[in-house]
Amino acid sequence: MKRALFFSLCTILLPLQAPAQNRQKQAEVKIQRTSLTKDQEIELGRQAAAGVEKQMEVLKNQELEAWLNRVGQQLARTPQANAYPYYFRLVNEDSINAFALPGGPMFVHTGLIKAADNEAEVVGVLAHEMSHVALRHSAAQIGKQQTWGTLFGVLGAAAGALTGGTNGCGALCQVAETGIGLGGTTVLMKFSRGFERDADLNGARMMAAAGYDPIQLAKFFEKLEAQAGAANEPKGLQMWLSSHPTSGSRVQYVSEDIRYYAKSSYNSSTGNFARVKQLVARIPPPKPKPAALLQAKQGNPRGGLPQDFADYQAAGFSIGYPSGWQAGQAQAGGSVYLTPQGGVTKSASGVELILGAMVDYYQPANGGVALDATTSELLQSLEKGDANLRAERSSRTEVGRKPALLTRVSTRTSLQNEPNQTIFLYTVAREAGLWYVVFAAPASRVNEYEPLFRTMAQTIQFPD
Repeated sequence: MKRALFFSLCTILLPLQAPAQNRQKQAEVKIQRTSLTKDQEIELGRQAAAGVEKQMEVLKNQELEAWLNRVGQQLARTPQANAYPYYFRLVNEDSINAFALPGGPMFVHTGLIKAADNEAEVVGVLAHEMSHVALRHSAAQIGKQQTWGTLFGVLGAAAGALTGGTNGCGALCQVAETGIGLGGTTVLMKFSRGFERDADLNGARMMAAAGYDPIQLAKFFEKLEAQAGAANEPKGLQMWLSSHPTSGSRVQYVSEDIRYYAKSSYNSSTGNFARVKQLVARIPPPKPKPAALLQAKQGNPRGGLPQDFADYQAAGFSIGYPSGWQAGQAQAGGSVYLTPQGGVTKSASGVELILGAMVDYYQPANGGVALDATTSELLQSLEKGDANLRAERSSRTEVGRKPALLTRVSTRTSLQNEPNQTIFLYTVAREAGLWYVVFAAPASRVNEYEPLFRTMAQTIQFPD
């Protein structure tokens, strides 16, 4: 159920400033106040983080996790962090980035560590992003969006999950959930110049309180700006710069602010940054992400498609479909639907496929993908969630010149006039998970649509 939360947006002075003799001359930073409570903000961030972890490769390395949490919690204990329950995750992503979600979850890209020359530069980015949380900038952005649903696309399919039917919703009904895709996190990161400046100043004060040299925050940001457009520009730099607009000379206004800080030698360091960079350099390239592989990309339609067919081209596959059908995703990162008018229906339980095709990835419980075993696991998960589902014995076939299995399935949908449904499930083992396409039709119309489904299956191609 959607719930609209309307926020009044105003500001109050932030009482989290570094000690200074002439504080009245120090630049003011402002904390945003909305009708969203802190508990609501934390819960929203928790739900959003769960969505991010489905789409990004969170690293499990004890030494790297210990280092990141050590420096992150050192910042979190400062007054400038505003007592949020911050926690930190390192994700295998080569682009230069880090972002904090409402309430404190924070994700740091390995590309940021590769681009930094010292620990203080990484700490500066963490402090800047944490300041967006501490100053409630994300809550202010949500206020501008008016509702959670507007920002996060509440009604849609959860990426990579075929969930069981409730309230008459069948096997191909995907539960709507409050989640967040990578597109959603991008929305949260696009702050105004004023918000960016306040995050710089509060972040520098946070660094100083934690014992790190605050000028490193400003110098690292300006170093990245200077590298833009160079022949050896770091990967993902433009994305970073687009979400962190320049707000004047960072070095200048941070230097002016530092004059009011209590004198300090700024000698905090774990002493492990060289080791951390070595460990990060050894990490294999990021695994393909289903959310990215499902997203449509620009390209010329392939030749050789049947007459009156359109082409859905994604990073991980291509499939042809009747040009009169609709193609797209109900939610960023979610399943791809290819359906005629009325081929999907929405209910209290979610988005349900009635007639047409749906493409997605299934992620096995143990992480490994084997065609036969993972297909059986997928079918078992469907059977557990749908008491009406009956699967026939799988047969071997080929899809996109890859070994595949075809399984015929019968179930019931929420349609009152024609509840019986027949499904043709094709599965292919891919690096990102078990790729699958389902072709579904009411049982009374299977003979009409089966030839079309077979033709669509023959158009499927993979990039390798």
